[in-house]
Amino acid sequence: MTDTTHEPRGPEIDDEEEQLLARLRAGDRSAFEDLVAPHVAVARSLAVRMLGNLDDSEDAVQDAMLKAYRGLDSFRGGFRAWFLRIVYHQSVDATRRRSTRKGHESRAAVSPEASTQTAGAIEQRETLARVRAAIDTLPARQRAALHLRVVEGLAYRAIAEVLGITPGSARVYVVRARSILRDRVGGEVPE
Repeated sequence: MTDTTHEPRGPEIDDEEEQLLARLRAGDRSAFEDLVAPHVAVARSLAVRMLGNLDDSEDAVQDAMLKAYRGLDSFRGGFRAWFLRIVYHQSVDATRRRSTRKGHESRAAVSPEASTQTAGAIEQRETLARVRAAIDTLPARQRAALHLRVVEGLAYRAIAEVLGITPGSARVYVVRARSILRDRVGGEVPE
């Protein structure tokens, strides 16, 4: 007798994904666009968090789309988690490959119009810059897990599928990331 109280072991594939995959296997290349489109915004957001700038993140997402398209024959399970896992790995690989760039740090520099801003607005910008810098120093999995949980609102199970870890490990990565940020920046880190 099957116990229905437990969640399924693997990622679920819904009927729409199944139909799009059938179209792809039948040679309809436009079905891939329909398959990936609902996940592109989350993929870009994750890549920006991992890489720190739009240009590199766009490259990582494009590379992930190409890799996903080429790897569809070996694909099994839910497309979103699989695709976001590819984006995550492309982002980590891009971080390893690229030379250290300091260009994105210039965004934290005070602009000429800052002198006309209120002290509160300047303080808020400085705090945000410190938070961004602290997030950027987190290990890749912690940074990705925190982003997927706080910004994208994914459940720990979904984060686990994306990162290829257990839900318990996903929770630990998020908790550790929040703890590190509290230590480095102070104050509350969003739940």
